Amino acid sequence: MRAVSIAAMAVGTASAANNPAYKWGHATYTYGPLLCEPDNVCAVVPSCNRAGFAPDIEEFNTATETTTDDFSTILSYGGDIEFWSGKGHPDGCARNPYASTDPTVCNVSVYFDPNNLKAAQAYSEVQGVKSITALLDSRMDGWEQIKTYDDNDYCQFGNFYPDLRNLSNVSMQKLADDAAKLYCANDIIDGIQVDLEPYHDPYTESLNHFVDLLGKNLVDEDNKFNCRDDAHPTGRGISYFCFAHDIFMNNGNVTPSPFNDVLGPNGYYVFSGYDLDPKPEDGGFMYNTPDEFKQRFADEIPWFRKVLGDDYKFTIALPVGASCHEYETYKPNSSTCGPACEPQDSGHTMDEYVQAAFDLLLDPQTTKDTNGLFCMSEDIDSQFLGISWWSWSYQMTYPPMKWFDNEFLPANPPPKALDTVRKNLPKLSDGTTCTKSQRIAMGLDKEHVAIDK
Repeated sequence: MRAVSIAAMAVGTASAANNPAYKWGHATYTYGPLLCEPDNVCAVVPSCNRAGFAPDIEEFNTATETTTDDFSTILSYGGDIEFWSGKGHPDGCARNPYASTDPTVCNVSVYFDPNNLKAAQAYSEVQGVKSITALLDSRMDGWEQIKTYDDNDYCQFGNFYPDLRNLSNVSMQKLADDAAKLYCANDIIDGIQVDLEPYHDPYTESLNHFVDLLGKNLVDEDNKFNCRDDAHPTGRGISYFCFAHDIFMNNGNVTPSPFNDVLGPNGYYVFSGYDLDPKPEDGGFMYNTPDEFKQRFADEIPWFRKVLGDDYKFTIALPVGASCHEYETYKPNSSTCGPACEPQDSGHTMDEYVQAAFDLLLDPQTTKDTNGLFCMSEDIDSQFLGISWWSWSYQMTYPPMKWFDNEFLPANPPPKALDTVRKNLPKLSDGTTCTKSQRIAMGLDKEHVAIDK
């Protein structure tokens, strides 16, 4: 009699069955200049984004002959959402009970600047780049930020920030339709990353509604929005930038999160591993040391599985340039710095933060505790799609309005930090972060077969 025991379990599915809306590989954020006319911060002009970081990214991607250490996806800034009240209608976009549907009273608009599209096209031609995701971002609480920062509406633009709570069902559908038509008109755009913040009450219900509608439009089963073509047979992808704990706690504390269904079949998360659990000092912008950053990231990871369940997809956003809490230097403006007016020098460098993140991700204990959550393999249809690295920017400021100059440095990745990224990225797809069963499914280990005769 022969008894066979196989030390493996079914892991994922064959790559042929993978949804092409998902892109395995590592990504990096890119932005154009915040000020296109530095001597006139209030100038309303087209974007001056010229894909200025393309040579740097190509240099990174071609530094080795391997591809597992490339930035294969570019997260390229597209545009934002704005609500503009018409002349003579200062409250046209307010809730009465909803913003007016008359565009002369309240103009609800989604933007994709043509120069940002040209920049995305240029990034798509960088060696090693395989995919472009457009960034659609806005602060729904932008007016509250201005109030916090000394009521500094320097350009007197007023409250044009997109509080989605103000939209009726009709207006919300139109906004989602307009966004899908605008971004799906361009073949090089493989998906949209939505970064509408903050994700907590009182904004969550309206945010869920918009993301649900946009996600359905990007799947585009009825071919209404040009989102399906030969390059995108299942439509375009949609991702949402967020903190995992916010998603879990604001959607009923249920595993898997109901927000997975909101994002839909082409959706995935971008879980932030930075800017977690801010300290109260310096208006909440006191730096974390690399060890503090690592611990906060470790504390956040258990929330990932609570949101994802056993099959939903995600990437992690990590800092290779300055974030608001992982930085080398903070230089506040001499005025309008709100509650954060103390300059800071962290005494640390960005490569230390990058190494701290990898020390956690590559730790065998992390692999054991998460059951191989950070194993990246398209062949086994892994949940983990890769790391999204923040960021290549000309200025990293907060608040993000262009007349503020509270600056976090460095705004783009220093060479030593990039070297640390390059050295460690391949370990996320070579089996280092995978369980035994995952490695067997990837063909890296053999099945253990015991035979009794």
